[in-house]
Parts: sequence; C-alpha cells; structure tokens
Amino acid sequence: MYEARIIARQGKTYIVEDQLHQQYQCHARSQAIDAVCGDFVQCIKYEDTKDVVEEILPRKNQITRIDNFNREKTLAANIDHILVVIAPNPAFSTLLIDKYLACAVLNRCKVSLVINKAELLNDFQLDIQELESIYKNLVDQFFITSAKLGYGITAIRKSLFNETSIMVGQSGVGKSSIINRLLNNNDIKVSSISEQIQQGRHTTSNTYAHTVNQYGKIIDSPGVRTFTPIFNHQNELSLGFIEFKEYIGKCKFSNCQHINEPGCAIINAVNENKIHISRYNNYLAMRQEINQ
Repeated sequence: MYEARIIARQGKTYIVEDQLHQQYQCHARSQAIDAVCGDFVQCIKYEDTKDVVEEILPRKNQITRIDNFNREKTLAANIDHILVVIAPNPAFSTLLIDKYLACAVLNRCKVSLVINKAELLNDFQLDIQELESIYKNLVDQFFITSAKLGYGITAIRKSLFNETSIMVGQSGVGKSSIINRLLNNNDIKVSSISEQIQQGRHTTSNTYAHTVNQYGKIIDSPGVRTFTPIFNHQNELSLGFIEFKEYIGKCKFSNCQHINEPGCAIINAVNENKIHISRYNNYLAMRQEINQ
C-alpha cells in the first residue's frame, strides 16, 4: 500500500501521483468513489492490473457547489489558493466573483482575482479602476493578464510556489490558456468563445492538477456559468464577506440578518461607504438563493 494524491479523474479512472512523483492509473473501491482532484489517498499496488484507490484521507477543505440538478458536487480538495478568473468577454457578474470569494474565505484559502484578456479592455470598456476599488483590499493578489500576449503570467507564476491552487471562472475566460502559458506549452485544449451566444464553450470537462514551479500544483477546473457554494447555515454566509467581520456582533439585535433590521451595523457601514454597495447587494442575492 502507498500514499498518493489524485491529480486527475477521467471517467472511472484516476491518475495518482506518489511521494516520489511517479504516476499510476487506478480504479477506486466503492468507499473511495467520490475522490476528487487534490485528494490524498491510500492505494493498493497490483502488478497485472490497475492499482486501486482504497481510502480517501481526511481533507483540510473542499471546493463544493450545487450543480444543475440541485446536487452537491465537489470540484477539488485540499486547496491552498483559489484564482478567480474573469475577462471583458464573456461578460461577468460581480455576484459570481463574490460567491467564489465567500467560498475561499470559508475554506481558509488564499484568493486572487485575475482579469484576463487585457488586450480587450478598451474594446469592451471594462472599468479596471472600479474593480480595484471593490476588490483590491479583499483579495490576496489582483492580477491583470493577457494569456494571448503573455502579459502578467510571470506575476501569477511567482505566486504559485509550493501550494495547490485552483483556477475557477466562467467558460471562455481563458483559464486553460493561462495555464498553457504558466507551463510554457500548448498541450491543454482551448476553444474560442461562441460568437452567437457570447458564452464560453466548455473546454475542460475534468479537473486536472498540473505541476508548476517544480512542486506546486495548479488545477484547471471546468468552466461554469453559475456557481452556488455550499453554506451550512445562513449566518455562515456573512462570515464569507471579510469586510463584514468587524461589524458582526455590533448590531442592535443579536439575531440580526443584515437585511432591513434597525440598528444593523453592516447596513450602517454600507450607508457610510465602508462596505461597497455591490458587495452588500450580492450578499442579499446570495441569501435569497439560500432561502429558495
């Protein structure tokens, strides 16, 4: 038996990497069938057939969302750093950004915001200064990149040493193209945005952990048009907004939901421009989704 880490899942086949960086194909026992990219696992070695994933070792965190069938789906596990990628095209919403940021905070991950396709900023009139005013102090790093031109890639690469990162965002924002640049190759399949519907086509159907900077891992996740993180209870949502932290517990009522209650410290902070109105509105939108 040996310990390894899952670096890819392709159907019912898992690719694992052991502590010596040797890779093996495996099947999974029923108790390990829910293993995902990033999981540490115990494997049994066989000479004449594929090895077997016997057990999933305890996770420090997991990136989980609600899928289109209202089921919980775990994308990856044991993540240190979430890179949220947006672009001028396809169009994005700050609600999607804020959902990823809340997910990162509650999973105790570093989080970075990556604005890709910098060559299109003028064409699509994306206001970088507005985004910076909202997010610069809420993320660990704020990157402006162009995978097409190679701009900003070195800065991202420097942030990925000795940690496991996952790149998330809509289809078509250029996640795979950025990773191609990080790895100095063009092995990852990429596709152009559909001109008819202006929404990205899904080019990554499975998560895969690529090695970067010798010991780091960068996971390319499937693009999503919506992302609904999992919250154990409604009050946990407010904890996912880091700028709310200093006001939580200071409301007039101990059970304040920060919606329309009198004496709410968070609403007062919004009115005083200490919390950005778009962040607060997205908090309300996420609360409504939880109540549905």
